[in-house]
Amino acid sequence: MNNLGIRDISEANTFVNAHNAFATERFDMVVMNSEIDGTDTTYLLRETRLGRLGTDPFIVGAMLLATTDESRVHNCVNSGADDLLLIPFSPDQIATRLGAFANRRKPFVVTHDYIGPDRRKQARPGATSAAAFTVPNPVQARAAGAAPERYDSQKSQIFGALSLERIKRLAAGCEWECKTLLDKAREGTHSPEMVLRGAFNLENLISELMERVARDLRHGTENLEALLAKSAEIKNRPSAATIGEFDSLHAAARRIATTYTGG
Repeated sequence: MNNLGIRDISEANTFVNAHNAFATERFDMVVMNSEIDGTDTTYLLRETRLGRLGTDPFIVGAMLLATTDESRVHNCVNSGADDLLLIPFSPDQIATRLGAFANRRKPFVVTHDYIGPDRRKQARPGATSAAAFTVPNPVQARAAGAAPERYDSQKSQIFGALSLERIKRLAAGCEWECKTLLDKAREGTHSPEMVLRGAFNLENLISELMERVARDLRHGTENLEALLAKSAEIKNRPSAATIGEFDSLHAAARRIATTYTGG
């Protein structure tokens, strides 16, 4: 780090210390083991990208992995990391990777379950294309000697745009979950486990959507609260839910999706 000209460095060797550092300190870049003391640290970067932790959702994040285990790699990618490095690595390797961020950074994409660098090689067939956002680069801003006030203004503007896109994606995700439950019920291929899993997914989507709608749009959340209550009823008795209930759930989610996506 010193060889790259980085002098102001904070270290954390426990998950609690790392969480406290994310929450209270201002960073341009974080280099972090994907696991500390057996605890998954990808959560910290994921919460930062969502704007729930720390002061900057656009910090450059490099995750260090000691294994190529598929689930571990998946968690790191989905955390919104800018780069992944497999341990062991040489000083030159990490210097090259981190030094490159002073010149370039991938645009971010937003979906209902991801905010972070665009890693798509091409769009999946039939998939709705996710808009790409050019995001602030604190490492580049620091290297260029940009005024902190200018960077903060850019950060707030872009995060506002990402938040609006997230609202659209969450609303569309709610409708998709409800439609999936309804289609499976009509086909007679649903199971209590599938219904329970879908209801849990739906509750997570609705909860974040309520938070963002109230905070970013200053909208009331009565319709979302009603949808959450319908979902809870189905979750509490997944074996007994009727097609009529799934249909009502989907109709409510479709109205909400139309409100926030315009579709």
